Amino acid sequence: MKSSAGMEGNMGHLIRLELKKFGVARNMIFTVVAILCSILFITVSLVDSAADPQQTKDTFDSTFLVIGLLTSIIFLVYASVLTARLVIGEYNQRTMILMFSYPLDRKMLIAAKLTIIMVYTAISITLGQICCCGYIVFVDKYYDLLDGTYQASFLHTWLPMGVTTVIVCTILSLWPFIIGMIRKSVSATIVTSMIVIVFRQLIISKNATSQESLLQIFLTGGITAILAAIIFKKRVLQLF
Repeated sequence: MKSSAGMEGNMGHLIRLELKKFGVARNMIFTVVAILCSILFITVSLVDSAADPQQTKDTFDSTFLVIGLLTSIIFLVYASVLTARLVIGEYNQRTMILMFSYPLDRKMLIAAKLTIIMVYTAISITLGQICCCGYIVFVDKYYDLLDGTYQASFLHTWLPMGVTTVIVCTILSLWPFIIGMIRKSVSATIVTSMIVIVFRQLIISKNATSQESLLQIFLTGGITAILAAIIFKKRVLQLF
């Protein structure tokens, strides 16, 4: 029986190997470009709203909701693309089966890939929200594009919402893997992320806070963990 220290060492080694294949620099460049595009989109929207006398200016809270939606859409879809490339695509091309011919724990190999994708998703969404929110606060200070004035008390609302978005989207980034392994399809993997985004918006649109409740977060995490465990048992162990 393997010791926990040995398993942690193996996992760390696999993560380092997979990071080379992942291409940290390349994907962080995508993160930066995605954030800049989000800022451009927000700028155009705010300028259009402020320039039209028949429209009311956007508020800080409504703009923060848009930022959360924008960053979650971009990086959830991209997480599915990474899952399709690093997991489903390798399986379909038999590359992963070749790797399994070496003395590697197949479950830990898949877990290493998913860990990288989930951490990348969490970091990217966090950076996206920080950069975009910092940008709108800075721009409004000089150009008055938003209704009202920024107050430090806004953080009491923004921080919990931002953390919730990061946690939920990190959990949801596993769903493309779950469906992709069932369907053994790259396209199904990517389409799943879009369905998950729509489904999430339908749920939070019914909530007064426009965010998941604590119960919904636990249910989402629990269901996702159970399904992922089943996939690991039924699919990953039967990849040959």
